[in-house]
Amino acid sequence: MKSLGCVVVGDGSVIVVEIDECKKVGILKKMIKEAKMYKLPADQLLLYVAKKGDSWLKTDDPDVTMLETGEIPTGIINIMKKKENKMDSCYRVRSTAFGFPNEDAGEDGEIHVLVKLPEAANKKQRLEWRSTRWGSHVYDPNSQYFVLEKEDVDESGLLPSRMMLYCRPTFHRQFEFLRDQVSSEGHLGWILGPPGTGKSTTAMAFASTVDRSEWIVTWIHVAKDMDLNCVRLAGEERKTRTIEIADVDEVLLVDDTKKHLLLVDGWTAADFFRELTVKCHRWLTRDLVKRRLAFVCSVASRGKVQEGTDIRMRAMEFDVWSWTLAEYLDAVKERDFVMCVASMLDAPGGVYGPRSPAEMVELKYHYAGGSCRYMFDYTTTDIKNRLCRAVESTSSAATLSSKGHCSQLCINRLFAMFKRPNWEGHVSPLISQYAATTVGMVCGPEAIKKKFISTLRDHSNPALNGWMLEMVFFSSLRHGGLELVDSAGNKLDPWSQSVIVVSDGIPELSCARPVWIKPGIWNQGGYDAIMVCKHAV
Repeated sequence: MKSLGCVVVGDGSVIVVEIDECKKVGILKKMIKEAKMYKLPADQLLLYVAKKGDSWLKTDDPDVTMLETGEIPTGIINIMKKKENKMDSCYRVRSTAFGFPNEDAGEDGEIHVLVKLPEAANKKQRLEWRSTRWGSHVYDPNSQYFVLEKEDVDESGLLPSRMMLYCRPTFHRQFEFLRDQVSSEGHLGWILGPPGTGKSTTAMAFASTVDRSEWIVTWIHVAKDMDLNCVRLAGEERKTRTIEIADVDEVLLVDDTKKHLLLVDGWTAADFFRELTVKCHRWLTRDLVKRRLAFVCSVASRGKVQEGTDIRMRAMEFDVWSWTLAEYLDAVKERDFVMCVASMLDAPGGVYGPRSPAEMVELKYHYAGGSCRYMFDYTTTDIKNRLCRAVESTSSAATLSSKGHCSQLCINRLFAMFKRPNWEGHVSPLISQYAATTVGMVCGPEAIKKKFISTLRDHSNPALNGWMLEMVFFSSLRHGGLELVDSAGNKLDPWSQSVIVVSDGIPELSCARPVWIKPGIWNQGGYDAIMVCKHAV
């Protein structure tokens, strides 16, 4: 006898099927069909062995929990792509090709089978609303914190957990923009800014405070190569469903006696969002009295703008700036907030035991810079890995250094955006000192001196203060070496191209050529680098 945990790809529901190991997979399909009461032929079900490498999936695996949102994560797709994981209806359940454990041998929480429905059944399932009773919040313009419960963000495309948001000045200004310019005056809203600045969570907070006796709110979250997450707030009811772009027109056909606010989250200028943008514009123009529309963009710029369209639609932009160190320090003054984010304030550097929240923030600012997502939602190791991958995936770092986030090659998460303090416009430096140093190692010293120094020397981002010398120094050592000069400009000894090793200790070195040891801890006391040069005796 086998006791098989089965999860349905499409809704994440889990069932356990008890089946004689001598039975064939075709019988297992019939048992799953009956247990789920599917009105379709059993042979249309596709079954896959649910293994990641040599291990069974677990019910608490992030890929499994994501299935509950209607999304199919990459990890699940990769399992189903493997030919050896597809279960042939004519094979017996006991087949060694499947490797299912005996009933008393499996561990708790194991998932053994992925169940995939035919596309028609999946679509029908997506079109069904899931409804809960959930009231609205009250907005206080003087409040320093705003709490979104897990129930406020479930199936919205946002992080599915309780969030305590710090209400920095930009938070309140975004609220005012959505309330006054979009909802009251009827402007088409464009909320712009780099990833990780709080645009989406602030927009969801606003949606949760709208007067539902007067308004219906529809939230649509978009992401590349994924179905759309849709949330509907009406009266005391909160409804969710997963849709395709083809379903948008149907979703927006609701009670016309109320005003209707549509928030599209995660928008970019990419081609695969063009059809959605057209549908939303068309919906808005059919009733400019009662309908309102705002795009919450995951980028800092809309790209090429059609000015005539902007005039007709009465479009207005709102910029959400990256976070400053002062804002982080204000946020962690509240103990409850610190308790929510303490596990992520893990940057190395302290040598005197327990640290204050302010010190932990200052240490992590070296890596996270202007991204509150990096500061509060990612570990330091995760940030370093993501930034390194972003730099390595960029085909022309020199172009990035000269054009910033306006370059078509731009990786959005590499750049911050700050308002110039004393004049119009903004500056878009790299997100943090760690990111800047990493890009510098790829660009080479000439690109840094000609591009970064000439175009990004604005002092609007305190995270980057003092990073230029270090960037040029290590970049020069890696790309051909550097020369020492005295105060009069006379050339002294040259330092040749060298290997750079990142280590907080003195590692064992086998290389006979000069090696520079760069501390992994950015604020290492006593030295910024050590050169080790072995000479033959």
